[in-house]
Amino acid sequence: MQTVSHDFGQSRSALVRLLPELPVFVALGAGALILLHIGPDGSSATWGGVLWTLFLVGCVLACAVRAMTHADSLAEHFGEPYGTIILTVSAITIEVAAVCAIMLGPSGNATVARDTMFAVLMIILNLLVGIIILVGVRKRAEAVFNLQSAGSYLAMIIALATITMVLPRFTNSKEGGWMSNPMEIFVGLSSLLIYGVFLKMQTSKHREFFEYRGEGVATHAGIAGEVGHPSVPTTGGPTRSIVLLVISLVAVVLVAEGLAPHINLLLEAALIPEPIGGVFIAALVLAPEGFSAIRAARNDDMQRSINVLLGSALATIGLTVPAVLAIRWFTGKSPELGLEPPYIVLFVATLFLASFNLTRGRVNAIQGFVHLLLFLTWIIVILDEAGH
Repeated sequence: MQTVSHDFGQSRSALVRLLPELPVFVALGAGALILLHIGPDGSSATWGGVLWTLFLVGCVLACAVRAMTHADSLAEHFGEPYGTIILTVSAITIEVAAVCAIMLGPSGNATVARDTMFAVLMIILNLLVGIIILVGVRKRAEAVFNLQSAGSYLAMIIALATITMVLPRFTNSKEGGWMSNPMEIFVGLSSLLIYGVFLKMQTSKHREFFEYRGEGVATHAGIAGEVGHPSVPTTGGPTRSIVLLVISLVAVVLVAEGLAPHINLLLEAALIPEPIGGVFIAALVLAPEGFSAIRAARNDDMQRSINVLLGSALATIGLTVPAVLAIRWFTGKSPELGLEPPYIVLFVATLFLASFNLTRGRVNAIQGFVHLLLFLTWIIVILDEAGH
C-alpha cells in the first residue's frame, strides 16, 4: 500500500508541475487543427472567425509567457550569456524553419525571408528597444548597461544587414534585389561565419562584455539572486526547462504562422492593408524574446534586455540568410534579399539611431520615444505604399 501511495503521490506531483504548461499543449492542439484544416471556422470575418482568431492570439501570448519563464530559469542556471543564447537561438531557429517551409511551399514566395527579417529587425530595434528604454528609466533619469555589449552586437548587425539587405539593391549583377551566384555564396558563408565567431567571442574571453556590474544597479552575470533579478524557481533541472522552452517556441511559431491568413482576412474586412498583418505576425513570433526583455527591464536589468533583443536581431540575419541561400542551391528557388528604396532609408536610419543611442552605455526616455517614432513612421510608410 505504501508503494502504491508513493507512486500516486509522485504522479500527482508530476501533473501539478505540468499544470502551468497546459496553455502550451492547448496551443499545440490548435496548431494541429490548423495544419489539418479542421476545427472552428476562422476563414471569415464572422463572429466565429473573430473569436477563433482571438483564441489563437491568446494561445501565442500564453506560450510566449511560458517560454520566457523557462528562458529565465536557464539564464539563472547557466548564467549570462548562455541563457540569452539558448532563448534567441532556439526561437530564431524555429522561425527560420517556418520561413524555409514557406519558401518550399507551392507559392514559393521569393521575398518571405527578406520581409520576415526586415519586420523582425524593425520591431526589435525600434518598437522593443523603445519600450525597454521607457520601462527601464521609469524610476530614474537613465538606465545603464555595458556599452561594449551593444557596440559588439551593433557592429555585426550593421555589417550583416548592409551586405544582405541593402547591397543587393545596388549591385549590377542582377536587377532588383537579387544577387549573382558568387555573391550569394559569399553572403551566405560570411553571415554564418560572423555569427559563429560572435558566439565564440560571447562565450569565451569576451564574456565580460555582456555582463554589467554597477553599484546600485541591477546586474545579470549569472549569479542567482542578484539585485534586480529575482530567483526563478527551477524544478526538474535544466533539461526539463530546455525541453519545455523548445515546445513552447514550437507552439508559438506553429500557431502564429497558421494565424496569418485569419489576421489578413480580418484586416481586409477592416480595410487595413495586408502588410500590417505580416507586422502583427512577426510581433507575435517575437513575443517570447519581447516579454523576456521587458521583464528584465522592469527588474532594472537593462543588460539582459540588450542581450536578448540585439542577440535576436543578430541571430535573425546570421541564421536566416545561410538557411534560405542553402535552399536556393538545393531547389533553385533564389530569394530576393534587397529591400525597396523607401525601406532602405528607414533601415539605415534605424541602424544609425541604434548605433548612436546604444553605444554610450546609457539611455534615457527621449531616446526611447525616438525609437518608437521611427517604428510608427515605418507603419505609416507601409500604409502609404499599400494605398498606391
